[in-house]
Amino acid sequence: MSTPFDGASQSGTPRTRLNSVPADGGGGGGGGGGTNVDTQRLDEAANALVELRGDTENVDNGADDDCLSASRGLNKHTAGGMAEGGSWATAGSLVTMDVRWGSQVLNLKRLLQDISDKLHTTSGHYTRTEQEERARQNAISTPFG
Repeated sequence: MSTPFDGASQSGTPRTRLNSVPADGGGGGGGGGGTNVDTQRLDEAANALVELRGDTENVDNGADDDCLSASRGLNKHTAGGMAEGGSWATAGSLVTMDVRWGSQVLNLKRLLQDISDKLHTTSGHYTRTEQEERARQNAISTPFG
């Protein structure tokens, strides 16, 4: 499956490549070349992370439902009392694991959102800087017309 993060690959394995440098190598400091940032790719990557965040939430909801259903199922056959108040140790462990899972999912969603926000911000900064530089270049008057 290809994502906006995938770059050209010689070995068949995708590599991350959001920015580009001249094909003749480069990569070091100095020299006259500049970095070309593809803001569309940055935005695509950020949007893919937003979509992944939503998918993560959907998977989490399914896991919550399954854990709680299994816990209730184990306790349903407990003698006396409500199913939620049963005595199966495994049922309580399932609920504990579900709470841990939920905590990890929240952390992952925060990270995905943070990275997505930063990609969008970076794209906006590059776009704004490029527009300002273009305006500055256009404002320069030369005696050659």
